[in-house]
Amino acid sequence: MNLIDLSKRYLLNETEHRVLERILDAIEHGDTKINIRSVAQQSYVSTTTVIKLSKKLGYQGYSDMIYSLRRHVDEERDAAAGIDLSSILETVDQACIDAFADEILRCRENCIFIVGLGFSTIASSYFMRRLATLGILAYDGAPVDMMRGGDKPSLTLILSRSGETRDLVDVAAHAQSLHHKLYTITAHGESTLGRMSDKCLVIRTGGPVAYNVPDFFIGRTIILFEYILSRLVNRLQQEN
Repeated sequence: MNLIDLSKRYLLNETEHRVLERILDAIEHGDTKINIRSVAQQSYVSTTTVIKLSKKLGYQGYSDMIYSLRRHVDEERDAAAGIDLSSILETVDQACIDAFADEILRCRENCIFIVGLGFSTIASSYFMRRLATLGILAYDGAPVDMMRGGDKPSLTLILSRSGETRDLVDVAAHAQSLHHKLYTITAHGESTLGRMSDKCLVIRTGGPVAYNVPDFFIGRTIILFEYILSRLVNRLQQEN
């Protein structure tokens, strides 16, 4: 579940946000017993504050909140696990997807760069914010900003439908000079960016983009991100 969305929807204050974050973290890490006193102690609040939070979120009480949140998290995981990747990717390379998830976790102490231009910034911003819910730092600023930073070897992900955008090719070359792992999501695996990358995921999409023709590149990229996030959550649970 998206903690930021929940906080905005229910106008949670900083304390309530912290309590809900602790609860969701426990659920996503598979804790079988989430004791209200433990939640209160670890959040530095009283049990009364936790109960008031459950009421504010529309639940009858603490137990009802835990049951409902756990059910929603399980449903989201099942939905992600049931994604038909063959309808999204030209070639489903599960080893490449798993390697990408492993690289994200390997670089989580550094800053991961997610770079796109135009409509691709919708997907890059989305993935950055979703990674933040797992405590993973990512940056999706302008390519020129990325060119100035990143002095530690990390991971750079480039989103480019064509795979030929000059500014993004320059970013890829700079990422390689910094010894970053380079991943590209594109609609053209044989493009310049596709050939430069350590790994490339090719989105299944239509022909050339026209203003009056639907383009599924961004939507399918976001769905792919959700699948990758489900793999990340599984790995984080195994760590704990």
